[in-house]
Amino acid sequence: MKNCLKEKLAAGKVALGVQLWFGSPAIAELCGLAGFDWLLIDTEHAPQTPVTVQAQLQAAGNTNTTALVRLPKNDPDLIKLYLDMGTLGIVVPFISTADEAELGARACRYPPVGTRGWGPHRAAGYGLHAETYTAEINDQVMYVPIIETAEAIRNIDAILAVEGVDTFLLGPVDLCISLGVPFQFDHPTYLDAVQKVRAAAHRAGKPAGIPILGSMSDRENVMRQVEAGSQFLLIGGDEPFLASACRQSLDTLTYLRE
Repeated sequence: MKNCLKEKLAAGKVALGVQLWFGSPAIAELCGLAGFDWLLIDTEHAPQTPVTVQAQLQAAGNTNTTALVRLPKNDPDLIKLYLDMGTLGIVVPFISTADEAELGARACRYPPVGTRGWGPHRAAGYGLHAETYTAEINDQVMYVPIIETAEAIRNIDAILAVEGVDTFLLGPVDLCISLGVPFQFDHPTYLDAVQKVRAAAHRAGKPAGIPILGSMSDRENVMRQVEAGSQFLLIGGDEPFLASACRQSLDTLTYLRE
């Protein structure tokens, strides 16, 4: 058992990820085969079910990508369910305190370090590798809070000090709203908050994560985030990729509508 994403981040390398809303196993497999380091299966903002999530995990398992599941809330029962399906990482929104982070991080691990109840199925090869899985998974699984409130910024050092918090993602839109500057991603208040989080990650010795806003192919934008200290990069998703391709295809054929 190996979490390639966790190894890559530990080695100080940049890891590129894509978010999946459509619930398609084929898209998950395609993104993995295309070379993304990690996939984020979103059950917070999309009508996904445990059945569709497991199908995507199975599809991603045919590739070298690491599939993470984004939950709608910091719920130990949901964490257990998706870990039992075989995800190697749990991503949770609106984590604003160290206590909330500790609840989720411990729910990802078996005792004595955590509180996860035992019962893996696909994760343990449907029972074929139960002992090996149980012995190794605590070191392989990842817990990733999304930092997206003013309260989280105030508590960021305490959140990142929690054992079992492996990295984080910023939630730019909700963070801007919480800071009172909605959609103003160039506002000094927002930029200062982003810098505070990156500095806290450096102090904690943990990789910093951020979605890349704007054009997915904006090399300058991506390099600016990397040079600022971010490693864990979310650079797009099935929905924006498809929307962009549709627009580009129609733009090249505008002469047919004249």
